[in-house]
Amino acid sequence: MDSRERVYRLLRLEEADRIGLIDFPWPETIERWRQEGLPRTVSIHKYFGFDIYHLGVDVSPKFDSIVIEEGDEWVIYRDSYGVIVKSWRGKSGTPQPVEPAVKTLDDFKEHIEPLLDPELPLRASSRNYPFRGDLEKAVEKLQNDFFVVASILGPFEYVRHIVGEGVDRVLRLLYRDRQMLTYMFERVGFFLSKVAEALEGIGLDGIWVWDDLAYKGGPFFSPNCYRELVMPQHARIIGAFRKAGKPAILHTDGNVKPLIPYFIEAGFTALQPLEAKAGMDVRELKALYGDKLAFIGNIDARVLATGSDRISEEVNAKVPIAAKGGGYIAGSDHSVPPDVSLDNYRFFADLVKKVGHYRRSSA
Repeated sequence: MDSRERVYRLLRLEEADRIGLIDFPWPETIERWRQEGLPRTVSIHKYFGFDIYHLGVDVSPKFDSIVIEEGDEWVIYRDSYGVIVKSWRGKSGTPQPVEPAVKTLDDFKEHIEPLLDPELPLRASSRNYPFRGDLEKAVEKLQNDFFVVASILGPFEYVRHIVGEGVDRVLRLLYRDRQMLTYMFERVGFFLSKVAEALEGIGLDGIWVWDDLAYKGGPFFSPNCYRELVMPQHARIIGAFRKAGKPAILHTDGNVKPLIPYFIEAGFTALQPLEAKAGMDVRELKALYGDKLAFIGNIDARVLATGSDRISEEVNAKVPIAAKGGGYIAGSDHSVPPDVSLDNYRFFADLVKKVGHYRRSSA
């Protein structure tokens, strides 16, 4: 069974030949692995046997990036969203916002909204995009080896970034200027939905929405706020894929337990990464929602740095329960950090495929 068929079955809550595998090592992690023997020219997807490939397009307003100031260890620049950010030089990490692109609704309408046009010929979503054939060929070729998803930023992450100050300003706007926030969500959601619709039209297998909605202690906002402001845009963005019978995966860090019923109502069919250090446990979630939702991740990334004994304990405690009946793809509960050695990760990748093998599968 190839990766594409395997993942299709698993995300339809069916058993396959084995569970799937997908992960996201930091650039520093990959560099460490190169130093430990990972060939520099190899695809990590093929080396570890990852089953899912993410194909994304630039959904920013596409402002030119301009460097404003440089230090020995950092650089300050205005990014493609129009936000001034401070970023480490040569190190991974989320850039720190310094100045937002949008301070008022007029700022959004004047500077951002005119560029959220899915029919601009420079965008892959446009009917006049001149290289659509190349994109279709790339997808078709990738599907020989992988289940290929449309990787797209979610509306909360998009709006959070352009208004700056992490999540704090978005949350303040919930109370101080909900009209502004509603307008931005509506326009961003429409734009992202048209991009997603175009990606479904070139034959991608599913959609993967990146939209962090929680921290360790719980969601950033109440379920009612999610249902009112974010959920309609989530449903809109994944709509073309769901109408075509294709899966929709939501990435969100943190403890999102109170929001899971609403994710299902929005149309999502899988949840990732199930952050273990935030109290997410695939065994608990499988019992509650396993007939409606597939799960990806939940292997504690901190454990992957410890050694084979604890990795075996983590995998054997979670994978057999998560894998039962289908609906589970293994992976870490976050990006794989650079304290995870190549030997440890290779051991993990081999082990989950062994433990997650469906011996009675007729495939």
